[in-house]
Amino acid sequence: MSPGVAPVQRSVLGLPVHVNCDYAQWLVDQLRQGRGVHVVTINAEMAMAARTDEQLRSIIQNAGLVIPDGAGVVWALGLTGQKVPRTPGIELVEQILPKLIPTEKVYLLGAKPGYAERVAQQWQIKFPNLKIAGYRDGYFRPEEEDQVLEQIVKTLPSLVLVGLGVPRQEYLIQQWRRQLPQSLWIGVGGSFDIWAGTKERAPQFFRDNSLEWLYRLYQEPYRWRRMLALPHFALTVLAEGVKR
Repeated sequence: MSPGVAPVQRSVLGLPVHVNCDYAQWLVDQLRQGRGVHVVTINAEMAMAARTDEQLRSIIQNAGLVIPDGAGVVWALGLTGQKVPRTPGIELVEQILPKLIPTEKVYLLGAKPGYAERVAQQWQIKFPNLKIAGYRDGYFRPEEEDQVLEQIVKTLPSLVLVGLGVPRQEYLIQQWRRQLPQSLWIGVGGSFDIWAGTKERAPQFFRDNSLEWLYRLYQEPYRWRRMLALPHFALTVLAEGVKR
């Protein structure tokens, strides 16, 4: 994958997935050319939710970049001959941060009170040249959304990381990025918890063998109902393949 090469669009269950690209470098290139991008990190659960959630489906279809975050999506692409690596959103962000220059600022929005602040403090040590535009936890009411957006816009961030969970983060990014169209907006789900050190990512063995979901279920057994989306996704992909 070469820096600067535009991503190629493929499809999973009628949803776009972009491949064959150095995502981090491409996004930084877009940023410096004044072209903002909404980045969606798609997995099987999100793909299934989009089948009944028209707004979410539209957001994914119109996103500037949709990366294969989940092992299920990578598997589905593989069935069509597209051998692509899984690219978790948390890793994409970690690849972007070292590429930013001091004039490019990052805003962190999401997680429990104090988590985003902790991440900002840790990143200032890890990336001395990184400029934090601001941070805010994700515990705000709908009537406070305009105030939160105003706080973000005032800081003029180049990169906005939104960790509010799917689909809330996607809804807000769709609405809010109109106020900062030249910025990169990425929905990062629960990544702030990991960056803050309150949760652990799966060991490398689980990541390398597409079993990160299993480790997450071990950490959070109450998620078992949500995990039912995985076999449903697989069956739906196979059924769509038979129809074709």
